[in-house]
Amino acid sequence: MDRRGENLVRPLMLAIGLHIILLSTFFIALSPEAKTITPPPVVVIQATELTFAPSAAAEARAKKQQAEADRKKREAEEKKRKQEEAKRLEEEKRKAEIKKAQEEKRIAEENAKKEAEARKQAELEKQKAEEAKKAAEKKAEEERKRAEENAKKLAEELKKQEEAKRRAEEEAEQKRLQAILEQEEAEMRAEEERAAKAARQRELNTLLSTYIGAITGKITSQWRVPPGVDIKNVYCKVRVKQVTGGYIEEVFVKECRGGGEQLRKSVEEAVWKSDPLPTPPDDELFHPELSITFDPQ
Repeated sequence: MDRRGENLVRPLMLAIGLHIILLSTFFIALSPEAKTITPPPVVVIQATELTFAPSAAAEARAKKQQAEADRKKREAEEKKRKQEEAKRLEEEKRKAEIKKAQEEKRIAEENAKKEAEARKQAELEKQKAEEAKKAAEKKAEEERKRAEENAKKLAEELKKQEEAKRRAEEEAEQKRLQAILEQEEAEMRAEEERAAKAARQRELNTLLSTYIGAITGKITSQWRVPPGVDIKNVYCKVRVKQVTGGYIEEVFVKECRGGGEQLRKSVEEAVWKSDPLPTPPDDELFHPELSITFDPQ
């Protein structure tokens, strides 16, 4: 039994129970024993839910009603579901149409943009082609003028080179002749210088012999022969350091033959006694260090 059947049965059961209690109380009051019997205390009857088994017909009706109610509920729910589904499909269709329209609009705008860009690119290509053509014509004209100028410069340069070559050849010939002349003059001067030097050297050699002879003569005049020394065997090498004027600063007898230590000392004393030495007849013959061969013979 469903909830609605229970709601109808419960009040009916309560009403029937209440009538039974009232009737029982009435009959008891009418009986002879009731006059002597102390009335029972008042009993408060609380309404309780009475359960009884419904009849088969009522249960069948209730089931039929419930089935009908369930059917109507399902039909209503199905109808609502179909309405919602239809609404959803309609909304999806509307959104799809909007999206399609937006996509078509986007494609149209992109195509328009591409066409505009293509036209702009074509214009740019055309402009570039015209500019390239003008630039090529200008470059060709400039190259032609430059070629003419180069040819003119080349001709002038060749002319200058020929003139320079001619002048160079003339100058080279003049230089060659001048060089020959200078060489001949140089050879003549060199020959003259050689002759002059030879003559000067001969003069210096003669003067040098005289100078050395004067020095050795002065030293020999100051020398005293040591006892037992034979002058025929005397031969000494002497190094003398002098300054201008013939003044002696140092005497060193390097080698001495024909006698011993007395001979060496006698020669050294003779050199010191010769201070100052004779001056050279020519300044070129002066030398601060002299190597003198002492040979009294």
